[in-house]
Amino acid sequence: LKLSSHSPHALDRSPQPSRLAPGMFRSAIAQKCPGLKLPCVPHIGHFNDGSNYELARTLGAVRFMKEPHEKIPSAGFDLLMRRDNVQDIEVYLALYDMQDLRDWAYRTGRPYVVNLLFHAWLFPELAYRSEAAGEVEVAIFETSGVFIVPDVPEGVTKGLRRFEQRVWVKDKVYMCMGPDAIQARVDRHRLVCSFWSLCIPAGEERAIVTKHVLMNESHTHISREVTASFAELGDGSIACVLQHLQKLLVGVQNATHRLSKLMGRCESAFEGVFVGGGSVQGAAQDAMEIWDEQLALLDRSVGAGHMADQRPAPLLSEMLRRRVYEELGRRRRKGKFPSDDQETVEIGGRAFTTPTGATGSERAQAVHKVLIECIHDLEVLSESNAELLAVEGLTV
Repeated sequence: LKLSSHSPHALDRSPQPSRLAPGMFRSAIAQKCPGLKLPCVPHIGHFNDGSNYELARTLGAVRFMKEPHEKIPSAGFDLLMRRDNVQDIEVYLALYDMQDLRDWAYRTGRPYVVNLLFHAWLFPELAYRSEAAGEVEVAIFETSGVFIVPDVPEGVTKGLRRFEQRVWVKDKVYMCMGPDAIQARVDRHRLVCSFWSLCIPAGEERAIVTKHVLMNESHTHISREVTASFAELGDGSIACVLQHLQKLLVGVQNATHRLSKLMGRCESAFEGVFVGGGSVQGAAQDAMEIWDEQLALLDRSVGAGHMADQRPAPLLSEMLRRRVYEELGRRRRKGKFPSDDQETVEIGGRAFTTPTGATGSERAQAVHKVLIECIHDLEVLSESNAELLAVEGLTV
């Protein structure tokens, strides 16, 4: 039998996702803990003194169903090997929009320290007005823009630490999660952050390993486009996974193109190369004016309804500015000091804005390094998601 390719009866030889890769992923958003009304995945939030937990928005999450152990980095395997009681390992990818949580933290004057919450996964059948408690061992690893908090017992580290996870009822109505534990610090000025976590419930044979991807800003157009791709994971079907990867790739390409243009103009201006255009005329171009102008262009895509008093967390433009300050400040300090340190930012800010505080070449180098790092973070996000969510026969 020979059929024309134009025949309605022609054999369809195109790849069929449902046949090629059945059961590779499962939506981790669909199942919800009835009492907490939260998906049964790890969440990120802030204890808020026990009054009302502030949560980041979990936009998408999938559970890996086919050979999930192969997704776990070697650092996570090393931790698992220390607990020979673990027999069942669940592996997830969870994607978060941190914008609302960041705005709340800035509005209330709190440091950008968050809690990892395993309650909904730990107690998946918990009913409304019921209580539960248990202990877990937790560690984080493969971190990028997320820092351990080893100095306090509530902080998470790269080694397994024991914490309590508890749900209780307040005033016979409100379901509360606590205590204030499993804390991690997040870089305030980094657009994309990520880390892996391992959680082992005490006395149980199961464990959960999760890669967490955090988008810290989603108001600017280029970051909003990337963040919007997170929700495309949807029901975890192959079609949704492919849609997510496609939109993520396009969003990252658009973002890196825009940031590359910004980097090129500003770096050239600080090096003394005439770039032309904008409001700067003739040979008397002002590199600082071009820098401010390029950052302001990023803000033009922010919605007209954006109110600084209600949304006080820095936009992408200000995040880049402060990271450049931090880079200059780091070069002017000696000894050990933490990343995303306010004193370092202030030292660099004075050097950057004072005419004699730094040379044009120093400013250009700082701009180049920060923008390259931001572009790299976005590209790594796209590439790592493509690798984790690879579908045999459909993706490379």
